[in-house]
Amino acid sequence: MAREYVVDLSEEELLQLQVVLEKGKHKARSITRVNIILIASEGETDTVLP
Repeated sequence: MAREYVVDLSEEELLQLQVVLEKGKHKARSITRVNIILIASEGETDTVLP
């Protein structure tokens, strides 16, 4: 059974994540995680439909 999480970010949290992406001085792993969080906050999922 797949777990579902709702990602609801405040404006301040969105700005902090965007700063991480803009600076580009973080580890690749951190940048990947930020991208995943931002995509999830837009309502996208990682499930693949048959």
